Amino acid sequence: MVTMVVCHPRPESFTHAAAGRVRAALLADRHEVRLHDLYVERFDPVLRADEYLRKFSLDDRVQEYYRDLTESDGIVVLHPDWWGMPPALLVGWIDRVFRPGIAYEFEGYEFGPKRKVPLLSGKRALVFCTTDADRSGSGGARHPLVRLWRDTVFGYCGVEARVKLFYRFRDSTPAERERWLTSAARTARGLFAVPSADTPEL
Repeated sequence: MVTMVVCHPRPESFTHAAAGRVRAALLADRHEVRLHDLYVERFDPVLRADEYLRKFSLDDRVQEYYRDLTESDGIVVLHPDWWGMPPALLVGWIDRVFRPGIAYEFEGYEFGPKRKVPLLSGKRALVFCTTDADRSGSGGARHPLVRLWRDTVFGYCGVEARVKLFYRFRDSTPAERERWLTSAARTARGLFAVPSADTPEL
């Protein structure tokens, strides 16, 4: 199963077009896909004090995200680059969903040193993001969104993640955007490919 999380306020955006293309490709490969559009679902991004102290949400919607996150083999996130960060709504989703006991845990004696235990190991993630940044200026592993998703969020929880940025988006042509859509679908199919029953075990 693959969980998809889309965060863009405009349904006609390239982000939504990419989500549709990726979802169709995964369904064609017979994956179960659970799609969450945070704007459509009117997700509340605020992590309140009681939920923070409890380390668990009693909200039905957040519990649904918990289940999808833990049950999925793959995760796909699609969003625009806003000030070198995901939209605040998506940051709030991370705050409320990637919680202790769900995404990671700390083990050790009370009042003693603790060690972090990632709880999502074995999963793979793919992030697609549009940005007006130039590849030569802040591209590759130096872009803050690459570090955020690959190392800070997914890496912290044991998830192997790839981040695909669509650079100079504002200046892109319709032909370029169509190539990007095709590339996004191809990348997702490759990352989440299901081994053939005829493939011999090594």
